[in-house]
Parts: sequence; C-alpha cells; structure tokens
Amino acid sequence: MHAPASSAKPDTDLVIGIDVGGTFTDVLAIDMASAAVIAAFKLPSTRANPADGAVRGVDRFTERTGRRPRAVFHGTTVGTNALIEKRGGRTALVATRGFRDVLALRRQARPRLYDLQPMVSEPLAPRELRFEVAERTTFDGRIDTELTKEEIARVVAEVAAAGVDAVAVCLLHSYANDRHERALGEALSCRLGTTFVTLSSDVCREFREFERTSTTTVNAYIGPSVARYIDTLQERLSERDIPGLSIVKSNGGLTSAPNAKRFPVHLIESGPAAGIIAAAALGRAEGYRNLIAFDMGGTTAKTGVVVDGTPKLSTEFYADRFVDGRNVGGYPIMSPVIDVIEIGAGGGSLARIDQAGVMKVGPESAGAEPGPAAYGRGGERPTVTDAHVVLGHVAADGFGNEDVRIHADRAEAALRQHLAEPLGWSVAQAAWGILRLANANMAEMVRLATLRRGLDPRDFVLVAFGGAGPLHACEIAAEVGIPRVVVPVYPGLFSALGTVLGELRHDLVQTHLRRLSAVEPAELLAAFAGLERRAHELIAAETVEHAADWSLEQQVDLRFEGQLFELTVPLGRDGEPTPGLLERGFRARHVETYGYDLPEHTIEVVNLRLVARAQIWRGGHPTMLAQRSGGATRRRRIATADGGRTEVDVIRRADLQPGQVLAGPVIVEDFGATIRVLAGQTATVKLSGVLEIEVANA
Repeated sequence: MHAPASSAKPDTDLVIGIDVGGTFTDVLAIDMASAAVIAAFKLPSTRANPADGAVRGVDRFTERTGRRPRAVFHGTTVGTNALIEKRGGRTALVATRGFRDVLALRRQARPRLYDLQPMVSEPLAPRELRFEVAERTTFDGRIDTELTKEEIARVVAEVAAAGVDAVAVCLLHSYANDRHERALGEALSCRLGTTFVTLSSDVCREFREFERTSTTTVNAYIGPSVARYIDTLQERLSERDIPGLSIVKSNGGLTSAPNAKRFPVHLIESGPAAGIIAAAALGRAEGYRNLIAFDMGGTTAKTGVVVDGTPKLSTEFYADRFVDGRNVGGYPIMSPVIDVIEIGAGGGSLARIDQAGVMKVGPESAGAEPGPAAYGRGGERPTVTDAHVVLGHVAADGFGNEDVRIHADRAEAALRQHLAEPLGWSVAQAAWGILRLANANMAEMVRLATLRRGLDPRDFVLVAFGGAGPLHACEIAAEVGIPRVVVPVYPGLFSALGTVLGELRHDLVQTHLRRLSAVEPAELLAAFAGLERRAHELIAAETVEHAADWSLEQQVDLRFEGQLFELTVPLGRDGEPTPGLLERGFRARHVETYGYDLPEHTIEVVNLRLVARAQIWRGGHPTMLAQRSGGATRRRRIATADGGRTEVDVIRRADLQPGQVLAGPVIVEDFGATIRVLAGQTATVKLSGVLEIEVANA
C-alpha cells in the first residue's frame, strides 16, 4: 500500500488515536488545541497485518480532510496475539547452572488442585533451548562464582548454533548485581547481530525467580513480532510525513516506539488499558469518582475499576491464562498493569449447542473475517450481534458504519439452522437465549471485579463503551445492582480516545530486601538515585513533543515479616524516607486493606518503586463536533423476551438535546454503537452529551 500524495504539512495541534480490536479498527482524530474530536472512523480489522487497518484509517482521514496529523497514539494487541497464538520467535533461555528448568517447574500451586489430568502452559523456551552457565551471585549482590570469559564464549557458541530468533538471559539474583548479565548480554548481541536479546536486569529487577524468568522470557518471545510490527507501522507513517508514534502500555501510560520495542512485555494489555484511561478521564470531567469500566467489543468483554478517580493497578498478572475456557496457569508477568478482567464475550462471540444439547456462547469468535452472519462476509454461524439483529435492536446501516451493512435475513437463517430448529425453539427464543447467556457471563465478570474484591457495586457507576457495550449495559447493571449507567459520546471508539488521553509513564522497580529497622535513609536515597538514572535513560528515548515536565514519584513495597505479599506505600515529595515515616504509612495501609494491624510484628522493605510521568493532554474531556442528522424519532418493532413484539422509539444520538430526558424502552443509535434503555429506566442527556441512565430496581 503506497502513501497517498499530499502536500499538507503535519498539523502541530492534530493527533490521531487508533485502537485495533479483533473485529474493528477504531480511528479518532482530535484537535489538541480545541480538545475537539473532528473525525471518527471504524474500519474492519486486518488480522493478517493489523498495521494495514491502522494506516487505512489514517489515509481515510487525510484524504477526506486534507489535514495531516503530527502524531499517532496507538493501542495494540500484536504482542498479546503473538503470545496467545504462539506465533512468537524461537526463543532461548540462558540461566545460572541448576536453574534452567525454572520455567517448567513453575510454582507448587496448580490451576486446578484436584485435576488428575492438569493442563499447564508450555514453557515458551523448550528444554533443548534452555542453556546453563557456570556463575553465581548471592541475594545481596556478592559474587560467589565468577563468570569467566571461557564460559561466556562456550554458551554464546551453543546459543548461536541453535539458530534462535530471541534470547532471554536470566541469571540468579541479577536484580542485586547485574555485572554477569551485562557481560553475557554484550557477548550475545555481538555474536548474534540482529537477534533480539533481553536481560532480566533490564526488564524485571525483582526477586521471585520463576516470575522474573517468565517475564524476561515473554519479553524475548514476543520481541521480534512486536519490533517488526512497530517498524512497519513507523515506516508507513513516515512515508505519509507523520513523525510521531506513541504506544499505549499495560499501565495505561504511553511510550515511544524505541522503548516499546525494547520492552514489548509492557504492551500485553495495551488495548484494554486505553479504555480504562478514557473512563477515568470521563469520571474526572463529569464528577464520577468510582467507576466500573465495561468494554464489550467484537471479540471480548472487559471490565476494570476506577476508585477515587484512579484506575486500579496490579504489579503482577498472568497472560494467556485461559485456553478454551480452562485455567492453564498462563505466564506470570511482573509489570504494573491496569487491573482488567476479560472474558470471551463480544458481538462476534459464536453461539452453539454442545454435546450435551446445551446452548453455549463464546469464547470462540467470528472476528473480523468472516464476522457475524449479518455482516454478509461469509459467516454462517450465529453470534451475539446476529441475535440483536433478529430481535430488532440493530439498524440496517450497521451502527452508522460505512464499511458494514446488516443482512437481517442471513442472521435469521443462521439462528434458525444452528439453534432454533435443533432445540425446537422459535428464532426469537434462540436470540434471547444468546443474550441471556452472554449477559450472565458478563455480570459474573463485573462481580469478580467488585463484590469478590470487597467493593460494593452500588457505590459505582457503570461506564459502557465498545461497539456492543451499550447494548448490554443496562441489563448487566440491573442484575449486578449498579444504580447508574453512563454512556460517553462515541462509545464505539472510546478506547481510541483513551490512547490520546494517557500520560507518558514509566514504572521502575528494584528489590531491596531488608528489615525496615535496619534501613538508613541514606541507603534508600542512594537506591532511589539508581532508579532515577534508569528513568532518565527511558525518558531520553521519548519522542513526544509538548509534554509537560516529568515528575518522579517514590514508592516502597513493605510487608510484615513472614508474609508473602506486599503493600505499596507512596512517599511524600518532601523530606527523607525515614523508617518511622514508612512504618506509619504501612500500618495505616494495612488497616485500610485488611482491617487490622500487627503491632508487635517486624516490618520488611521488599521493593523500591519509581513512577516517572509527564502529561500530554492538558485540556478537559474532549468534545464532539455537532453532527445533527435532522431526523425525527422513529418507531421500530422489536421482539420481547416473553415471545411477543412491541414498538419502541428509535432516535439518533446526534438529535438529542442537553437536558432531554428519555423514558425507556428506547433505542438510541450512535456512530459505532447502539444504546438500549430498558422499560422502567430513564436516560438524561448531560450538557457534555454524555447519556446518564438511571437503572430501575438496582
């Protein structure tokens, strides 16, 4: 694909946010000066090469407006897909002698304790590609066994002979002293040339050997795929005279292409993170402090929690944990990530009858190709989208998307052949069955994110977005007990908006295992100075213009001696990090989290953390350009859950006025999404255009 000819120079105020999903690629152009969304597109995703869909969206914008953005902000699932589909590089692991099987031994805990035939995720580096090297560093950084030049030459020759695409180097206790890893990494890079080489002391300077080795190996495994994708996208943007490219990280922050290629493991949850960032920004603008972000796209449904205006983060997560709905352990990754729960329930989720004659929905998806039967692209099996089409919830113009046309007859034929006739049901009964199952699965997902973590959903509002989220949000809120649903403007492109609203962010960590009583302030200051040097190295590789000054926030992970998990305590910006200050902060956090203190117990310092951040977006929540259609409210017959049919009002969202109140049942058609307001519910249009729905019986 060649760049379209254009003489336009990059507009310094114009950026484009792109979110690539399993079914659609969402493209949003925003004027940074006015904080206005000036164009939006949804295009079918190009699974073979996701960059094609992203660049096609950029080309569509430039061709129609004659304007050229200065930068693209991008949420990507390339690393995730490479891991899930096992399309990463042929990866070798170099470990300290006696530790090459750490990846296979894992932890004692099994995904299913009493399963006599357990399935466990296969190591990404097979045993024949796991190499040992004679060296030893102790936990406090002392060298016990030197790594000799002869030993380096031997293992480098063995790795070179194996013909690998990537190498992960993870030596014992290298987080405390990385001298051996540095020497080995330099020799490997020198011998192997363009082979992707990654060191645990770069990726994960934390203790816990299995998790550290896993994180480093994942980084190496997906590294070649991510680097090729970013290089291709950058090259094609450069051809179009678009100089900037920033990638969304799992922590919700943005980073440059060079940093993203160096640490691809930080991108595993790139796509879902952008939506949570957008939800948090919406909450700050509209005065909602506690939010449940509910994102339902074409392939998956995701939820995350924002408490007191801040997305919940986790310092460790398991990637590729579920295969065909079964917990297989996955690959632990020690890296800050926005806490997101994800299940295989999207608009393209396939409905089927299992061997026991029971209807199931998901996790398998029709994706972008062939897509739901209603899209007319060759799909023949019924999906969640087909159920909505049959019931009358979705208009024939396919959510206002110029690349999609709805074929109701094909959706009906798919449901009749694969569900209704085998079960002896009507087509409408089969469609409602699909929706009930999908809603039950997603309601349980929301409970996992709230009730099972000690949060009361009645204290939250549900922010519904994604192409299918607003179709299901009101039913899920009613079932879980959430009193209010909020639908942002352009909900179908909300994650693309989140790519632009994020901040530049780097999270750094260093294990520093000591009893708190034995720690001197000067010792902590010296350790934080080391983290700051690493932060400035990453900052130097950032390319975003007009970013605010960087701020550095210090944090300490502490625990009671004997505990397995830590609590993170932020340090104040002023004064030295004294043991007394840390102890008071930790005990207060422990009471807040667990409800009790242990006054006589010794406290340990575990990790030191540094968060470096800089704001890019400085306006309020983006506004949308008015695009009134001038159409009147219409009536449409829909199938009801009791087997009957009724007429409901259908209105274009662009025709709604601030302050207008809608009484359900009503269908609101938006670009890229459809909103269902149920009977007994009321929706109010806020001044910003946000739709706030009061949920009955919540």
